[in-house]
Amino acid sequence: MSRKKKNGNGNGNGNGNGNGNGNGGVVGFEKKSEEENKKIYTAQRVSVTAKSENQKALLKSIKDNLVTIVAGPPGSGKTMLSVVSGLREFIMGKYKKMIFTRPCVEAVGENLGFLPGDLHEKINPYMYPIFDFLSDYLNPKQIEYYLKSGEFLTFPLAFMRGTTFRNAFVLLDEAQNTKPEQIRMFLTRIGENCKVVITGDPLQSDIRDKNGLVDAIERLKGVNNLGIVEFSHNDIFRNPIVNDIENRYSNKK
Repeated sequence: MSRKKKNGNGNGNGNGNGNGNGNGGVVGFEKKSEEENKKIYTAQRVSVTAKSENQKALLKSIKDNLVTIVAGPPGSGKTMLSVVSGLREFIMGKYKKMIFTRPCVEAVGENLGFLPGDLHEKINPYMYPIFDFLSDYLNPKQIEYYLKSGEFLTFPLAFMRGTTFRNAFVLLDEAQNTKPEQIRMFLTRIGENCKVVITGDPLQSDIRDKNGLVDAIERLKGVNNLGIVEFSHNDIFRNPIVNDIENRYSNKK
């Protein structure tokens, strides 16, 4: 896959203040008409190209289905393709917000201890990969604007109970670190006009029992409006050495 980095700070007029009043506001991201937002999208185009058949299948599944579950090795583009697909539809106005969630599970053998700050500050370290992808298309002021406006939301998976997803693109990342009952809780949050993507690597789970990602793939095959895409080592494009390393660890001796 390839991503086109668009980090312009203006809206195409080159003066850096966007609205011409010199008030230092976030360029082009105040509430505008639908037509004006389309112009912003044109200037801040978000695009992604699949590099394998499985990546094409993922993009098609996200487009066609209400729920998509994608599993595969690291570096295969699961999260990046999902984030960019959602961002494109969000900017086009199909959804009013993007919701990002992950299970806050530390890697086996690690203990981060107490994390300072409020809820969102505590989860920020877990969300770094997602915002790294967003920063390829949005500059820091734009990301900050969407966070402050509530159009970008980050939550630990444990705080999803009792909520309903409406008018939102929702991404659950690192789902291999969930339990089956957590996936059930998450998927039953689906409300009106939303799209849900679940990503993860079944072989990098810190859950001792069967994890929620594996359980969902087995349990939910054949459900209407739900797509399942499984990547392989052939879909790794991060760096050639990643494929070699993964193959060595995956081969049982």
